Amino acid sequence: MKSRYVRIAIAGLMLVLGAVSVQLLTPSTAYAQSSSTAAMTNADVVKLAKLGFGSEIIKEKINGASTVNFKLEVDDLVKLKNAGVSQDVISAMLKRADGGGASSTAAASGPANYPGSPADVTLVTKDGGNVHLRGISGTMSTTNAVVTVLMHYNYPGMAAGVRTHDTRPSFIVNSTDQPKGRIYIVSLDVDKGDQDRSLKIGNARFWGGMKNVGAPDKDNQVDYDAVSMGNGNQWKLTPTKDLKPGEYGLYSGGLFDFGVDQ
Repeated sequence: MKSRYVRIAIAGLMLVLGAVSVQLLTPSTAYAQSSSTAAMTNADVVKLAKLGFGSEIIKEKINGASTVNFKLEVDDLVKLKNAGVSQDVISAMLKRADGGGASSTAAASGPANYPGSPADVTLVTKDGGNVHLRGISGTMSTTNAVVTVLMHYNYPGMAAGVRTHDTRPSFIVNSTDQPKGRIYIVSLDVDKGDQDRSLKIGNARFWGGMKNVGAPDKDNQVDYDAVSMGNGNQWKLTPTKDLKPGEYGLYSGGLFDFGVDQ
């Protein structure tokens, strides 16, 4: 009889333990499931920054997230900065929210390759023939200027390695769509103090929000003609006016830089 009671007691105990296990495991499992599908948010980035994770790890999480839901108006950028989020992480958030997204390898080696981004750019000049341009990535900086927030991408070095004396070079790019409005020829400002080149991005006002955050400032844009080549997946871009001596690039999330000499 005792053995029967013992068996019943053991069975009952196993049922209780099983119920407890279900109660303990279910929230964890649900959290894991929701975490795998939920969009990454500003709060997630701030949490990682406060826990002491480095910028490279946070950027990998941003670029590797299946979806993101970042809030990046001027007030949001201020809150991120005050929370200790670094400028290069904020730059990655802006790039991802603007349609970018890259693996950690792509982020380390050059600009993100996403729809509309030229993965291959050839510079065509009268003096040097055809030169393949290599993409480089920049870091973002922000400066408060009275009623606006100035945003710049900063690129290492004061001069591009590729140089030309041709004041009206052309570019061959691969693009399935019309490149205008997505691919830009831009001028870069040289900063001797910081030993770099910068590109002003977007237009942000404290009371008017952020506009054209993914596009270069109009003062840095160079007008060009776009002619479709071959099967329509390749385009030839040519400035409408001669370029002055200085630093330039083809911009679409990343930069393909070159310089024009006298």
